[in-house]
Amino acid sequence: MRSWPLLVLFAWSLLCAPAVWAAEGDVDGDGRVDGRDVELIETYLEGQTTLQDSQIAAADADSDGKITRRDLDLLRRRLGGLKATAPASRVDLDSSKGGVVVDARTGQPLAGVEVSLPDEGVSVRTDSEGRFTLPRHAEGKILSARTASYAPTATTTTGGGGYRLALEKLSPRLRVLDDRAHHLGDDKYGYGSANHTDFKLAAEGTVYSRIFSIDGEPVGDLTLRIGSIIGLDTPRAVSVGQSRLTQFLYAPRDGLRVFLNNRLVQRIELNGDNVRIRLPVELLRSGRNEIRLETYPLTLPDREPDDHLQDLLQVAGISNHDDIEFAHLMLEEPQVSAQVRSSDAYRLQRLP
Repeated sequence: MRSWPLLVLFAWSLLCAPAVWAAEGDVDGDGRVDGRDVELIETYLEGQTTLQDSQIAAADADSDGKITRRDLDLLRRRLGGLKATAPASRVDLDSSKGGVVVDARTGQPLAGVEVSLPDEGVSVRTDSEGRFTLPRHAEGKILSARTASYAPTATTTTGGGGYRLALEKLSPRLRVLDDRAHHLGDDKYGYGSANHTDFKLAAEGTVYSRIFSIDGEPVGDLTLRIGSIIGLDTPRAVSVGQSRLTQFLYAPRDGLRVFLNNRLVQRIELNGDNVRIRLPVELLRSGRNEIRLETYPLTLPDREPDDHLQDLLQVAGISNHDDIEFAHLMLEEPQVSAQVRSSDAYRLQRLP
């Protein structure tokens, strides 16, 4: 009879012990660690599912007895081939490969943000401390950050220093028109052209347009915000060292032009981040509105910048358009009126 307490204790320990299949990271118990395990932890943290004790033990990567975003980050690192035992705080923000994403208002780090180099096809996510690391990459690329409930942002990569990307909360006065990266032009480059050796996204055409709607009569100016623009070859870009293109004569029409409802509102001559363009209320309409971005032919050597000549050259297929990349279009209202309704419709005009 004295053996009964020992038997009861042994049986209780078996019931409370994690299942045999509860290997570290194998949350679903299928014998491997993969994206399905990541999804289970994500849905658990979002309160959409529950986990058994054995699954919690498998998901508890840092062995602190609870499931947090740090466990999720460690599992992602493991799947990505990174050293899972390295704490997030060791990300080197002084490295050109390191960075952090924060809330623009509070300064608090944001976890799970997608950080990407769209032109390189590279995408990573921030860890529980809002930090990220990137593989080796070229300078002068667009670095993008986006996540739900926030407006996307972008910056141009540099050769030194870490990246600090601040995301703004979406609101009735800040709407996203397009959160992707685009390449406008014709994939023809002259030596010295800005980013002429870097662009990997195929050119989509020379004209991009985006439709948005306004409820009722417009009540004030809007601001179009472009997250980042690279690749411009203009006299100003050459003068500040952004471009070294010398074999073309420059005409005033060069650069990226921005139209609102077929009226020119801005000619962009310099590459940059967080470019802001005023959309005057007198050009806005009740209902449907169109924003159009156009890149123009560069003037060929020994040619006058004649519009008719440029049209003939384009028809003949021998003109050379300035190739640029841009990422993220947002509309901002100066006051909360909720007048803008964004649209998922956009068009790209392709070359013949």
